[in-house]
Amino acid sequence: MRSLAEHLQLVMSRVRPLEPLALPLLDANGCVLAVDVTAPADVPAFHTSAVSGYAARAGDIAMASPRSVLAMRELPPGSALAPGCVVSVVAGMPVPYGADCVLPAEYTDRGAPVLRVGRAVGRGENVLLAGSQVKAGTTLLTVGQVLGSREIAMLAAIGVGKVPAYPRPRVAIITTGTELYDTSRMRTTGAGASKPDINGVSMACAVVESGALSYRVGPVDDDPVLLRKILDDQLGRADMVVTTGGIGSDPDDVLRPVLATMGTVDFAWVALDPGRVQGMGSLGASNVPLLALPGEPMAAFVGFELFVRPVVRRLMGHSDVFGSRRQVTLSAPVTGSVGVTRMVAAAVEADTAEPLDGGVGSLVRANALVLVPPDAGELEAGSTVTVVHLEMS
Repeated sequence: MRSLAEHLQLVMSRVRPLEPLALPLLDANGCVLAVDVTAPADVPAFHTSAVSGYAARAGDIAMASPRSVLAMRELPPGSALAPGCVVSVVAGMPVPYGADCVLPAEYTDRGAPVLRVGRAVGRGENVLLAGSQVKAGTTLLTVGQVLGSREIAMLAAIGVGKVPAYPRPRVAIITTGTELYDTSRMRTTGAGASKPDINGVSMACAVVESGALSYRVGPVDDDPVLLRKILDDQLGRADMVVTTGGIGSDPDDVLRPVLATMGTVDFAWVALDPGRVQGMGSLGASNVPLLALPGEPMAAFVGFELFVRPVVRRLMGHSDVFGSRRQVTLSAPVTGSVGVTRMVAAAVEADTAEPLDGGVGSLVRANALVLVPPDAGELEAGSTVTVVHLEMS
């Protein structure tokens, strides 16, 4: 039997980040940056007005009073502002040569051709100097940063329209089992359909929470020909395939032999409860990563958190792919499993973990998994344990 640590190491050793693409800014939101970004030019590129009003010479309005007047002018591009004159500007416009301040419109009577000034401003006031926000050549973003709205704003400010980043992986979720029915449809999928397809909807959502794109397929009947066709179809678009169910050794577990004919796939007993049978490998000529999880919903959930989510994050270019772990104290006893690591859903608050040993129904409150070591026996309330936090992304 393979240990949990050994299996996780094998899974991660076969996965590499996707090739970076030049992504439009809107598509790059939430993606990981693949290169350092430096400013190609100063921002702003020229002296600009910070407010809407009138570009002026500070010396002309140093002693402003309600009787102070200045002449309004229209300036051709590149012309200098003459003494005693002002020119109308709006926020973000270049400040003309000769002007060294901007009068907010509310400081004047907005008159023309003669402008009356009721309040003075100093030299440089309401003027953004060239390069005052960003200097050319400054490194603004570094490899590995996750691009969010603020980073996207910076890229737009320096004139970048596309940025090299790791794209979101396309993850195909294929749930198998003739006994399953799709809860979004009438419960007539098949004569033997008696169980809701929990894994399909939950994993599709979890993939999106992880930052990837999700393609849910299924539930698929236990038909080898149909399973092979669906898997072939998904390999044409998927960067990763996740399956649930059909990987045991019973005659009804038809997915396992189908996968074995489609690539390099390894099925193993793993010292993990729930989820002792796990499959991993790659499919097709493009070696698309595969993770084959058990069909039991809690086992599938644990498999997703321990194996699928880290793989998704690796494909996305993240350097930190594993959920954070820390030591906490149990508020109630938990029982370990002989020879295997047991994962128990828990609600962690401050430094205390409350075990939630109630199957899928416990997951609503869960924000962590308690890691119960092999052969731990019964851990009493007050025992120190390690928890793996359930993180969205």
